[in-house]
Amino acid sequence: MIFELPAPETLESESLVSCIENRRSVREYSKAPLRIDSLSQLLWAAQGITGPEQKKAIPSAGGLYPLQIHILVRRIAELEPGIYEYQSGNHSLKLLGSISPEASIREMGIGDQPWLNDAAIVIGLAGKLEVAIRRFESQAPQGERGSRYVYMESGALAQNGHLQCTALGIGCVLVAGFDDSKVKEAFGFPSDVEPTALLCIGQRWSV
Repeated sequence: MIFELPAPETLESESLVSCIENRRSVREYSKAPLRIDSLSQLLWAAQGITGPEQKKAIPSAGGLYPLQIHILVRRIAELEPGIYEYQSGNHSLKLLGSISPEASIREMGIGDQPWLNDAAIVIGLAGKLEVAIRRFESQAPQGERGSRYVYMESGALAQNGHLQCTALGIGCVLVAGFDDSKVKEAFGFPSDVEPTALLCIGQRWSV
């Protein structure tokens, strides 16, 4: 099943300086759902097409774009809960399957990280490390340079996501401590990619 996302907003937004100043890691979320246009804006900022020749919102060494984005959706208006894959070429979502039991989602994290269960969505990033390693095998240190580029790209994507969340007034926290095998299973990632980061996102908790 393919779900076409609303067009992202590209003209009006909070200033970049303000977003940088106000960006914070937010780990507590309300039970309110996120709007579908907020999800659309987030995914466009993360990996959306922004120019000719399929140029995207983040830099990618050699133009490989080895990252895949899967989204664990719990509370999004107009979207059924499930695991989705973001398809940047046509700015759409592909439904991959249902969500794993909540207990197994929380077990993905190293240590107690309740925000994995509390977030309205969790964005999972995974990269084709072997493709990047082969592409840059002539660059020292051999066998490592390509994978470094993939993790750098993940960081750029995560920062775009954080700043876009700030502009939208919603909460976000980057999770790097997780069990790779459990993340791959929960998010439905194929065997040839390796998880690089998770982003927990939701409406900010207000007292």
